[in-house]
Amino acid sequence: MSKHSFTRIMTAGFLASVSPMAMPTAWAQQAGAASGVDANADIIVTARREAEAIQRVPISVTAIDDRTLNRGTITGLKDIQYLSPSLSVSTNNTRNTDNLSLRGVGTTFGTDPAVVAYFAEVPLPGGGGGAGNLFDLANVQVLNGPQGTLFGRNTTGGAVLFEPKRPTDQFEARLMVGYGNHDNFEQQAIVNVPLVPGVLAVRAGISHRRRDGYTKDVVTGRDYDNINYTAGRLSILFTPSDAVENLTTLNFMHRNEHGAGGQLHLVNPGFYGTAFDDIVAQQASWGPRRVAYDGAQIDKQKIFLVTNRSRIDLAPNVTLKNIISYATYRNTALIDVDGSTIAGISYIPTGQPGGLQNNGTPAFNQFTEELQLTGKAIDKMLDWTVGAYFQHNRPKANLTLQQLAIFGAPPAYSSQGDDLVSKAVYAQATLDFGAFDPALTGLKATGGIRHTRDRRKDYADRYFDVPGQPCEYLPTSAPNCRYDFAPQVFKATTWTLGLSYQATQSTMVYATARRGFKSGGINLPAPPSDLYSSFAPETVDDIEIGAKTKTMIGTMPFSASVALFRDKFKDIQRALLFPSGSSFALYLVNASTATIKGFEAQFTIEPARGFSLGARHSYLKSKYGTFVDPLSGTSYTGLPLPYTPKHKLTLIAGYNGDLGEAGQLDLNATYAYQSSFRNLDALDPDIVIKGYGLLSLSAGINNIAQSGFDLSLYASNVTNKLYRVGGGNYYYSLGFTTSLYGEPRMVGARLTYHIGG
Repeated sequence: MSKHSFTRIMTAGFLASVSPMAMPTAWAQQAGAASGVDANADIIVTARREAEAIQRVPISVTAIDDRTLNRGTITGLKDIQYLSPSLSVSTNNTRNTDNLSLRGVGTTFGTDPAVVAYFAEVPLPGGGGGAGNLFDLANVQVLNGPQGTLFGRNTTGGAVLFEPKRPTDQFEARLMVGYGNHDNFEQQAIVNVPLVPGVLAVRAGISHRRRDGYTKDVVTGRDYDNINYTAGRLSILFTPSDAVENLTTLNFMHRNEHGAGGQLHLVNPGFYGTAFDDIVAQQASWGPRRVAYDGAQIDKQKIFLVTNRSRIDLAPNVTLKNIISYATYRNTALIDVDGSTIAGISYIPTGQPGGLQNNGTPAFNQFTEELQLTGKAIDKMLDWTVGAYFQHNRPKANLTLQQLAIFGAPPAYSSQGDDLVSKAVYAQATLDFGAFDPALTGLKATGGIRHTRDRRKDYADRYFDVPGQPCEYLPTSAPNCRYDFAPQVFKATTWTLGLSYQATQSTMVYATARRGFKSGGINLPAPPSDLYSSFAPETVDDIEIGAKTKTMIGTMPFSASVALFRDKFKDIQRALLFPSGSSFALYLVNASTATIKGFEAQFTIEPARGFSLGARHSYLKSKYGTFVDPLSGTSYTGLPLPYTPKHKLTLIAGYNGDLGEAGQLDLNATYAYQSSFRNLDALDPDIVIKGYGLLSLSAGINNIAQSGFDLSLYASNVTNKLYRVGGGNYYYSLGFTTSLYGEPRMVGARLTYHIGG
């Protein structure tokens, strides 16, 4: 079936489902537990085509509302992880390529993500894009566990949703300026205009932030770990009638930064003897905020995304929805991989986008189309959905050239691309047994099935900067080095089965079983004839049981949700690094089995009006089954998986009080602790990232003296904790390791002026 005919016959589409077992796209109407105020307030979600409290959605979900996002202590996904149990965000070579991990299942370089970031219900190229996507949002939602039966792109770990605010029928505008240490300067402007009340409304905004880096090159004075981005958004809502709605959103983000301040940490004497001991000692004497490189690093990123979401009510209980999108993603990175003045390993700019990001294809275009037909039957006791999903990622073959130089060897040039066409059809239904007996009302069963077919058509173009040097894969010379791999097709059928019971008006229990699938692929760094030139799909069988309640303890509102889960993986995809001639390569292999189990808990209580206390905790226990590196023979059997901290704990306290004519007082404190975890699949001496805890504070007065002005003060990492967040572990493959450290104490203030709204 051709792409065009497939698209034409798709018969329903919307990423937010109408069944309780599917993952909701939510609009947080109140601050809720995420912001530490009002434990009794509902966070409203649209999980079944109608507004419902998150406590009634039988799946593990965390929603973080707009007020929390605007307090200044959140600069990217790395900060979202401290508010969501089981979410981990790790960093290795670049700050803005977030490795998202949910319940220990994360991004493996060179494969599809196990955790997909969505913006306006569309998979977001680049894995999140950093803070540029966090302004003017309704909320961010973190969905735990396998996705795919109804939720866009199939995943095995979960999803993170960014939902932008929609245009409304009320004129409003907001102007914000902020300043903080490290010369942090930020500006935002947002306006909402109802052009034709009830019919046409427009919302537009722009956000810019510039902050000096906190890591300095002692030789050149160049700063690293800086922030410099501009993001913009335009949304147009057209509702010609109650039965028809069309929402178009254009989003762009441009980032031009100096890259991460990674530094040389250890050198393997078995590789280099004592040749680099002086450099290692010098770096140690400088400490974590001073470095010296043999060239300037850069990290540039451009993302443009346009989405169109349409809804037509065909009948009182039948709705047709469509989501279509087009995106472009461009990334350029220069990385001094060894983090020192050693003429070691670096990715060098060629004048065209290139780098280690995004499956080795840092320039591509993405098209998605989803249609969905939803409805209700049997006196609204049956919710049903049928639909299909299409995605095409097309690499820009002439825009992905990167140059790799290793310890003085002739530079190796490479351009590679992953052309993906994904098609899926699905159906799901939820039945309330009250349809048969009123006494059974609230007892619901869900069943869903999805079939996915992914086709990959990849290429690799590799050659060395040596006159007359043959191409790496072909017996010819540059520039005729492109090799087109034979197309590969990966397909699977996944499913969801669930049972939930609304025991009382305020308490629900549930159980669900899901199978998740992540596509296999082609090992582009491997010779085409190599035994490991491709890798198999990854699958997971997930079981989750949980309970949610919102009640009163005496006079104190109390809400809680608890989930226990077990994920059993087969052929889990892992990346392994090894030397290859004068270069090195990452091979993707399949570990036979892996098991992750644990629990998540979220609690909020309001001891007094306006004052709330919250706690979030997750526990993970992970272990590989049989996993032996087929290239080196190294065994990881029985070891915990990377990015699986055993404990994550967040404590939240908040107060929101009325100061009368003076305004509204908003105070918040958050302490987040994360225990140690393995950084990568390696046995390096510093492979473990030590646990750490961070304290963040914010204080603000809103609508000061009824003037429309808000003033907020914030501080993150209040105790100025020094903590390692990632690095490069190449001790036994290339002979060294590097380290990246988290942000020092950041303080600042924001002044916001509201007009209308």
